[in-house]
Amino acid sequence: MAKSGIPLINARRLVARLGKFRRDVAGSTAVEFAFIGMSFIVLMLGILQFALAFLAQMYIHDAVADAATGRTAGTYAGNRSAVVTQICARMIALDNCATNLRVETQPLASYPAAAQPVTGATFVAGTSGTMMLIRARAPVVTFVPGLPTLNVNAAALYTRP
Repeated sequence: MAKSGIPLINARRLVARLGKFRRDVAGSTAVEFAFIGMSFIVLMLGILQFALAFLAQMYIHDAVADAATGRTAGTYAGNRSAVVTQICARMIALDNCATNLRVETQPLASYPAAAQPVTGATFVAGTSGTMMLIRARAPVVTFVPGLPTLNVNAAALYTRP
């Protein structure tokens, strides 16, 4: 009998079984996939999420530029809902665009020199010949767990006809 209280025969069997277990490769592929595969899946989801955010950024930039410089009676008349409808018609990857889109426009001279977040509180039509700035901000749909809310922003200058 060994001093630890375990019979010597059982200790030898235990060592033999642990040796067999160490050399056994059955199931190693599944364990390796669990480590590597999950990292790969998270990486792919992250790439897709940021591609979606980049695409939404391009769309909101184009939509705001169109709202400012295109034939947009809503922008020139100070009709926020018409501008929101026009921008949301061109957007993708925005959850409930009409509710979450923040749009504001006012004379360029009214904006402070320091950067300000787009709150959507001001929508002024401006007078003829005034240099105007239209800005928009919207959250992008996120599907990667743990990722904070991603927002896309756009701004465009135009002269009120």
